[in-house]
Amino acid sequence: MNTLSKEKLNFQKTKKGLTNLKISQLTGIPISNIDKIFSGANKNPTLDTLQKIAGTLDCSIDDFINYENTPVEPVYLDKKIKEIFKLIQENKIYIKIFENIKCLNQEDLELFLNFSERLKK
Repeated sequence: MNTLSKEKLNFQKTKKGLTNLKISQLTGIPISNIDKIFSGANKNPTLDTLQKIAGTLDCSIDDFINYENTPVEPVYLDKKIKEIFKLIQENKIYIKIFENIKCLNQEDLELFLNFSERLKK
């Protein structure tokens, strides 16, 4: 069964350098609720609450979950992004292109984007 991981939550919080109080202030979620979530006392917060916390920590809800031996489709808030990633996963050519462009520096990435815009015309 997939579970909310207090360890993963706290890792993301530490990585971002935030306290429970600061997360409470940034999300508008009461500090008592934040404390319960990050301590593991509340194992089932609402999706809205998790989305607010993920947004504040600049990560995905998936970064908070322990998945157990089940293939997981990531949660995408944007339908278009979900469609793009599905296309990439289903096509080996797209996978190869993505693998290559993710390593580009900013200047080369801009050249690639200009080139792809020219291909549309």
